[in-house]
Amino acid sequence: MKKLRYFLMVLVCGTLAVSCEDKPALYSEQGAIYFGTADTLFSYSFAQHPRKIKDTVFVPVNILGDATAVDRHFDVEVLHVSDTAGAVEGVHFELGNGGIIPANATVGSLPVIVYRTPDLEEGKAVRFGIRLKKDENFPAEGISARQNLTINLAYIQKPASWGEFTGAITGYFAGYKDNFGTWTPTKYKLILDALYDVNTDMTVTEFPGSRFSPPVLYNQYVALVRNYIKAKYPGNYGLSGAVLTDPDYNNLPIQVGPANY
Repeated sequence: MKKLRYFLMVLVCGTLAVSCEDKPALYSEQGAIYFGTADTLFSYSFAQHPRKIKDTVFVPVNILGDATAVDRHFDVEVLHVSDTAGAVEGVHFELGNGGIIPANATVGSLPVIVYRTPDLEEGKAVRFGIRLKKDENFPAEGISARQNLTINLAYIQKPASWGEFTGAITGYFAGYKDNFGTWTPTKYKLILDALYDVNTDMTVTEFPGSRFSPPVLYNQYVALVRNYIKAKYPGNYGLSGAVLTDPDYNNLPIQVGPANY
């Protein structure tokens, strides 16, 4: 019996000794980052924010690897476009000091300051590229196809789904004579202002529906723009008061729903 007890004590002590040995360290993956956008192209238009001449957009950035208990800074480099559509750093945009992946998070953002410049006012669109940089915080290779991103900046540009005055070709809603009519920069700016929502700081920029079966909301948009013009420029509808003419279309007074051009 004594021998049996001794044997059991030795067995237990041996088991405890094995369990008390240092456990192997868990695998820890090196950090890496990549742009979290849906595509390698990121577009911003001041048309959605017609009251702004400067804005900050936040480009999403994701990590591969483990979250950490501290904030981690990351940086990017600018890839300049050499053609006439190339944006100018310090004129069209500024990147500041990079971005942050917050503590205990796997998603962060890169703030990009953008400016509504005179060339954007005239209908030009510009672009520039950015590339994520490796550093001590993120030394590993991220998703290679998401290391670069092209950013487009625009303001006054004709929506692809505007349509034409007769509606005979595309049948789109906006350009038809009973709605907004012929697109011009001046008329478009007026529409953006008329549909601006102060609560969201945004406006309506596109009307991709068909003139044959438009959403009810589209007809409300036309009424809002018409009432806006009548209130601010009553002379456009033959009433007494201010008149807004369109320098982009023979200086005609702007009318919508129906449109006069």
